[in-house]
Amino acid sequence: VEVAPGTDVELTVFAEVPPGAGTIVGVKWDLHGSGNYEVSSDVDGTQSSVKLSISHAFERSGVHFPTALVESHREGDVTATSRRIPNLASARVVVR
Repeated sequence: VEVAPGTDVELTVFAEVPPGAGTIVGVKWDLHGSGNYEVSSDVDGTQSSVKLSISHAFERSGVHFPTALVESHREGDVTATSRRIPNLASARVVVR
């Protein structure tokens, strides 16, 4: 997408876990390509698929790659610190 600085962009992630492989226990967003996932979306660990959206305005001109990190867990344990299976998806946003 191409937008002007300060324009809200809606970012959507759709994630699905294969049958019998657990549920989604975490969704975090790195909006600035820094490697820091500073925004979290609420999930309760009971769903095998989610579709979540957030809005964000990019203030600086340039090419941005906001990324969603989705984690699943075989037992659906949202408090688990190990055995989380990560998956990433990025979008390209051009701000002019």
